[in-house]
Amino acid sequence: MRALLVAALLASPAALATTAATATAGTYVSLGLGTTPTGQGDLAVTTEAGDSDVPQQRVALGQSLGRVAVEASLARFGIGAGDGVAAGVHARLSVPLDGNLGAYGRIGLERVWLSGLDPSFGDTADGMAAGLGLEYKLSAPILGQAAIWGEVNQDQLTFANEGKGGVRMWMAGVSLGL
Repeated sequence: MRALLVAALLASPAALATTAATATAGTYVSLGLGTTPTGQGDLAVTTEAGDSDVPQQRVALGQSLGRVAVEASLARFGIGAGDGVAAGVHARLSVPLDGNLGAYGRIGLERVWLSGLDPSFGDTADGMAAGLGLEYKLSAPILGQAAIWGEVNQDQLTFANEGKGGVRMWMAGVSLGL
C-alpha cells in the first residue's frame, strides 16, 4: 500500500501537467455511507469478535483549487463490537477520465477515538488514511456543482499499546458545492 501511495504522489505532478486543467475552485461538503470495515492487523481479531450496529458515516468539508483539494473530515464506523470516531485532514487529487467521470486519490492524517474495544488498545489511535475513488460530476440549476462518488478507503493506525492495525472500508456518497 505504501508503494502505491508513493507512486501516486510521484505521478501527481505528471498527471497535472499532462491533462488539461479546468479553472475550478470552491468549497464543498461531502456526505457518505459505507459498509462494515474489514479489520487488519491487531483489529482483525477484534472485528471477528462481534458485529457493530454502527453504520459507517463520513462528512467532509473541502476547499478545491482546480484538481487539488484539502479536506477536513469526521467519520464514524463500527469495529467489531465497538466503534471509532475519526477526525482527519486529507489532500485530494482529482483526474478527469471521460466527460463528467473522474478518478481521485486521497491521503491524510487521522486521529481515531475508540470505544467498546479491548482496553489495551487505549482510547485513541493515530495514523494515515488513503482512498481511491471514482466520481461523476453533475451541474444543476438548483444544486450548482455536485458529484456522486464511490471509494475504497484504507486506514493504518497505531494504538496506545504500540499495536498496529487498520480498517478497509467501501463507501458511496455525494458532494455538494457551496
